[in-house]
Amino acid sequence: MTPLLLVGDAVSACSGLGRITRDLAIHLHDNCSDIFRVGALGYGGFGSRHIPIQQYAIEEMRDWYIPTLREVWEDFAGEERGILMTVWDASRLLWFSRPDFPQACPDKTMAEWLKHPPFEKWGYFPVDAAGPNGKLSCMLREVLLGYDRVLTYTKWAEGLMAETLLGKESQKRDLSFLPHGIDTRVFRRRDHWESRRVFHKHMGFQGPEIGNEELLIGIVATNQARKDYGLAVRVVAELAKTRPVRLFIQTDILERYWSIPALLMDYGLLPQAIVNTSLISDDLTAQIYSGCDVTLGIGSGEGFGYPIFESLACGTPCVTGRYGGHVEFMEPSMLVTDSGQRMEGLYNNFRPIYRVADWVKAVQQVGRKAAHLTQGLAWPDLWPKWEAWFRSGHSRHLQVGIQAATNSTTETDKDELDPDRQTETDPEVLPVPLEFPVS
Repeated sequence: MTPLLLVGDAVSACSGLGRITRDLAIHLHDNCSDIFRVGALGYGGFGSRHIPIQQYAIEEMRDWYIPTLREVWEDFAGEERGILMTVWDASRLLWFSRPDFPQACPDKTMAEWLKHPPFEKWGYFPVDAAGPNGKLSCMLREVLLGYDRVLTYTKWAEGLMAETLLGKESQKRDLSFLPHGIDTRVFRRRDHWESRRVFHKHMGFQGPEIGNEELLIGIVATNQARKDYGLAVRVVAELAKTRPVRLFIQTDILERYWSIPALLMDYGLLPQAIVNTSLISDDLTAQIYSGCDVTLGIGSGEGFGYPIFESLACGTPCVTGRYGGHVEFMEPSMLVTDSGQRMEGLYNNFRPIYRVADWVKAVQQVGRKAAHLTQGLAWPDLWPKWEAWFRSGHSRHLQVGIQAATNSTTETDKDELDPDRQTETDPEVLPVPLEFPVS
């Protein structure tokens, strides 16, 4: 079996990237153990005995550089050639994909090893924004060029990458897209009114019961620059002027890029808000989605956007912006068109600018209406496409290995026929043994 090491957020991490890696690892173990021996190297988790693969923790990472990568690979794969697949943003991976770039990799020994690694480099990349001229910025292009195989989440992202890489470079890397699935065994419609009681029954909320007349608005988003809490709170404040509302926020930290308490205080929403920063189970999250009348997808561009589609799977509409990878899977009535764009950051990403009134109108139109998950996004429907992608890549991996071994043998045969060639250590040239990748 070919060693396949997944690298990104830990399979036991609570992040979206961790969920992707975990789902892929479990599906690969269950369905592709005839061709792959799967392991995972991850950040932000301690591992889990419930995930039946070899797991390693990223240690001493700095600026996304993983100093133990070689040791982990050699422990996992031994002398075998294999595949290393990253499930991370391209912006984190220049050191890995392009060790030939000056100062990209902080360790010279690691850089030399990565120039001729014992694995193919595959990448599954989120793209949440376009750069200048309908492409990704120049440094992201250099990252992609260092990969043997490139996969992204959506058709929109694939188009940006195709424009960035152009023609033959896209074909060389088998550029394509596959969204990741939603676990509809968990994220499914529950009783709406009963689900509104989970805040008191299971989360210890001490405030007043949520009334049937209140519009319950949900937000599930980390506290970071790309999640526009400022816009979201202003939208809810406007809605509160005309009807009773209650706001639930599930986030990771109250104050980082945004001060969520200050926003709620400034817009007079603190009495109507329930904010949770503790970890909650997927089952409880699904009940909360089911109890909401509408959710807000507040990312200023999403690669995919788990909370959007988890909400839909639970029967609750999600109002979000018409910018990013999620758009192609959404009903138009839930999408808000931007009024302009701005550029930000090291990678020259364009971000949308929205009018509060447009979001208010969309919430008023779709709130309390039944929604459903887009066909094909549940894992049982999606996994056959993923399995086909992995199996075709494995076949290609074996062919590349055979070709490399054949070329090595051909060069040896030429050397044996050259009576003038001598090695530094021995005038007699010995034939090189033919080695094939283990499968």
